[in-house]
Amino acid sequence: MTFEPNFSYTHQIVRNLGVIEGAKSVVEVLPLPPDTTLRLRHDALQRSIRSSTQIEGNSLDEAAFRRAIARGERTGSDAEQEVRNYRRALDRVEEFAESQSTITEAFIKELHRIVIVRGSGRRGSKSEYRIVECPVVDTLTRRIDYAPPEPGDIPSLMTDLVVWLSNSTTAELPAPIRAAILSHRFISIHPFNDGNGRTGRLLATAELWRSGYRMRGFFSFDEYFNADRERYYNSLQMGLPINFYDGRHDPDHTSWLLYFTQTMANAAEELQAKATSLYTGITTVTHPWEELPRRSQQLLTRLLARVLDGVPNPFVINSSDIAEWFGISDKTAREWLQEWVKNSLVNPASTASKQRIRNYILSNEWVEACFKIRGTVH
Repeated sequence: MTFEPNFSYTHQIVRNLGVIEGAKSVVEVLPLPPDTTLRLRHDALQRSIRSSTQIEGNSLDEAAFRRAIARGERTGSDAEQEVRNYRRALDRVEEFAESQSTITEAFIKELHRIVIVRGSGRRGSKSEYRIVECPVVDTLTRRIDYAPPEPGDIPSLMTDLVVWLSNSTTAELPAPIRAAILSHRFISIHPFNDGNGRTGRLLATAELWRSGYRMRGFFSFDEYFNADRERYYNSLQMGLPINFYDGRHDPDHTSWLLYFTQTMANAAEELQAKATSLYTGITTVTHPWEELPRRSQQLLTRLLARVLDGVPNPFVINSSDIAEWFGISDKTAREWLQEWVKNSLVNPASTASKQRIRNYILSNEWVEACFKIRGTVH
């Protein structure tokens, strides 16, 4: 059966889309100092990671969450691993968005694997769709809140979803509408045993980012879902019966689109106000870190997390750090470090002659340009 979502544009949805576009046009061109832009991006990533994992029950307090992100040890609790996985998944989403590719089932399976992997893991692994029934059960009452489709129907449902997403008619829809429908439909299909909520929100982010709705990396809306989880869950439910086949297979998505676009509009308005308040009247910006390659930008945000968490010698890194942060092999990590040395992003740390270089340090020009911390940004 071909997936074709049902929905209507209401006056409020249209207004929300206008608010999002207006904020986007301001944020994308507003001149800001390099350290301010790096901090805004860092804070957006942190809020997205913490909020999306908290929705699923992650109980790390703020200090423990910051440590899990900043220090990135290979050991730790499941809760710490969960937030590190989500950070890696956002890196993968950014890489995917840069490629301008259409979302495929292979990408969805890869993204899910990053979300749920335990231990070191590698990006090349992909999850498989569930082969058992997987009802969503209230943890307190043990009541079934949702009965997703049968395992045998999942492959065709997922194929229909990505086919819909890639067709020319869908491409004409506003990006927030596409992202909202993609996320809701994915979560309704519930194709994996675990991690569907996190993956669904990441897919919405991926569709927005690849469509140009990243707002320089400053934009995050997961915290608005997290701030009122009951409303978020109720909006996902849309007042429909528990069983997928009793109406969720072909619902009217209008109420979800209203909620999703309103959430995005609220986040966009607050971001516009924050960015405008930080504007200092400058017309030029030196050392524009935003023009660095994606991977280099990701390294800078990782180092800022270290600075803010008080890690000793935060700008000193080695191949093990890079391998853990990005989910790559030590060999690849060493290759990346050599590339950064050639591009003057990092320098080898001083060592005795003939000893192998193990540590690297961020170049002074980038420390000076990007790490003038001006106070807390919320």
